[in-house]
Amino acid sequence: MSKTIYLLVGGEATRLKPLSEGIPKALLTVKGTSIVDLILDNLEQAGFSKFKLICSIKHKVQWEQYQNQAKKSIELLFETEKLDTAGYIVQNIETFEETFFCMNGDLLLDMDFQTFISYIENASNSTICSVQVDNPSRFGVLHLDNNKIINFIEKPDDLKYGNNISMGFYYIYKKDILKIKEHLNIPASFEKDVFPSLAQNLLLDCYKVDGNMIDVGTRESYIKAHTDIDDNWIAENVTLGLNTKIENSVVFENSQIGNDVKISNAIILKDSVIPDGRVITEEIYK
Repeated sequence: MSKTIYLLVGGEATRLKPLSEGIPKALLTVKGTSIVDLILDNLEQAGFSKFKLICSIKHKVQWEQYQNQAKKSIELLFETEKLDTAGYIVQNIETFEETFFCMNGDLLLDMDFQTFISYIENASNSTICSVQVDNPSRFGVLHLDNNKIINFIEKPDDLKYGNNISMGFYYIYKKDILKIKEHLNIPASFEKDVFPSLAQNLLLDCYKVDGNMIDVGTRESYIKAHTDIDDNWIAENVTLGLNTKIENSVVFENSQIGNDVKISNAIILKDSVIPDGRVITEEIYK
């Protein structure tokens, strides 16, 4: 079985600007380590050894610098135009392996990869890992018939279709994509185009995971990724004034925070200087 995995790292964290200005989302750091390194380290422990990163040509310099410094087997595949999440794969599917793993490159996953790998040894169709959420109204829900995905329900109002959502980790059969390719247009999205088409043709299965995921593309989730243990994450070389209160926030290195400052649900960027008495709530401060 192929242990090749493709990471979709072409995205930009537009909701995290100016933190993400000029760099791809996957090269943002969490507690000093890049998101892509956190993902690859996790996958390497599960036995993956060959990583192919589907990147935007816009970030060619940054990704080549990353590849040169990496100690893992990394191949870079560049989109020369915006193709959405599945466009590159659909466009080039003839060159892909007969089966391959694929993962969104902006997710931190807590799951037993080995159990899933054992499960798909007997899978006959492409398979999506899913996780249950308390409130599915913010997501696209997988409408299931046993373990077969028959439809995708966008942001349902109730639990009529259940509460299983995609974890962004997939096992793909090349033959399944080839069966629907002629009905797809480029750019193509996995969530809006490829998976609904596979589901309509009964070519898509669901594997339910007892785990968790964090999408680091929003301020709230980015803070959560840092503060899973402590109330805050404060980097080294940060100066804190007297009577300063920080709650559920991330403070990057070399920041100077004055006296009587109140910070909550915020990201304080590197080298920031915050004057006495300032109140910063729910923002990315530069």
